[in-house]
Amino acid sequence: MVVVSKEDGLTFGLAGLLAFLVSTGWYAAFGSGLLEKAFWFYAANAFLVGGAVVFLFHVASRVRRLQRRNRLLAAAIFAAPGLIGAGIMLALFRDIFPTWDPVSLGRYAAFVLVGDALLASVALDRSRRAASRAR
Repeated sequence: MVVVSKEDGLTFGLAGLLAFLVSTGWYAAFGSGLLEKAFWFYAANAFLVGGAVVFLFHVASRVRRLQRRNRLLAAAIFAAPGLIGAGIMLALFRDIFPTWDPVSLGRYAAFVLVGDALLASVALDRSRRAASRAR
């Protein structure tokens, strides 16, 4: 059974919350005025922010000296605050950003999805490699 300690869970939960707040703050600051003006600039920023999220996950993994086989569960804990926060943001998007174009709702969702997809691919890849080495 793969588990993480309470300290690991707290560390990854707080790091995930920080990653969500920073990425959402970045989108709130530059989304409608800059990021959404050109597709390539938007896509590049989505992947840069996703890379920063993955980097923060790796930093938390190194700080906690987490074994590779436990990274999948740690990634789920890391992603949970962002998924909950993104759900709240999406539900209240028109109230939070009333002057933004309604299309921004989908663009914000895609922005968050890129970070979660990159995190999942890294966590799944690491877990698969660790499992193949254990055999």
